[in-house]
Amino acid sequence: MSLSAKEQEKLRSEAWARRASGRGVRWRMIRDTLATVSVYWMTLSEVQTCMVRIWGLTRKKTRELLEEMVEIGDVLIEKDPKTLEMKYKLHQDRVNFWLGAHGVQAIPAGIVQVVDITRCARALEV
Repeated sequence: MSLSAKEQEKLRSEAWARRASGRGVRWRMIRDTLATVSVYWMTLSEVQTCMVRIWGLTRKKTRELLEEMVEIGDVLIEKDPKTLEMKYKLHQDRVNFWLGAHGVQAIPAGIVQVVDITRCARALEV
């Protein structure tokens, strides 16, 4: 028996919530921030825009969370040679801890959609 896309997404969202069960709101914010940078290298501005849309976080708070994750080694950082902006990406060794055994496949569609919209909008601006 095959599940529809809607049923699969419902299961994915429930698993996402269960994984966060017993953890605080801050941990959930960090996990969602890291989920946004788990696939693509993203600029600080892109990540901040995503987190405003997902959690309503201030840009300053998003920057603090990213800097903290860079310090402990969960997030990689590099400078884009063309734009000279700093870009962030989740360290592949940390994916299982933050996103679970299914990795990026476990990210709910809502977060993926926000990242996709933000990246597409950014591409149109440039």
